[in-house]
Amino acid sequence: MIMRPSKRKANKDKGFTMIEIIFVLIVLVIMAAGFMSRYVTTATNVLMIETDGLKTSLRYAQIKAMNDTVDTAPLGWGIFPNSTSYTLVKSITTPTSNLPGDKPLTHPGDTHTFATGVTVTVTAGGVTTVAFNEWGAPIDASGAPVTGNITLTLTKSGEAPANITVTKNTGFIQ
Repeated sequence: MIMRPSKRKANKDKGFTMIEIIFVLIVLVIMAAGFMSRYVTTATNVLMIETDGLKTSLRYAQIKAMNDTVDTAPLGWGIFPNSTSYTLVKSITTPTSNLPGDKPLTHPGDTHTFATGVTVTVTAGGVTTVAFNEWGAPIDASGAPVTGNITLTLTKSGEAPANITVTKNTGFIQ
């Protein structure tokens, strides 16, 4: 007796179809979005917003310092932070312009106040005002270049702190 070959061929090319792979990827993306939403809290968003706002204000002060050709004060433009707010300043004590996105100054001393629970500390050798010279480099109160990087740390209770670093000599803000 002669055996005939079966009309059915064994499919030796086993694998996934493109539709199956796309379906699995879509399910993974949906699951990842669900897991991520559990870990991002409103407090984290507030801290991120305040950090980005402070970075923007530092860059604004730096640009003002680089564009101010008639600066007579030993200190260029800068940001004067205290623990819960900060002010754009041209000298150590006198705010002279409004911050980007803030209301116009109604009187000297207007500041940007952080959201409830957010505080900032400046870590640098004796520098309390983060100021910039006409080249955009960070300077101290006497107008001399700072000798180390300046770090501003924003904190909110129960959250990981956010750091902003102003690099000495270049003024790079990260």
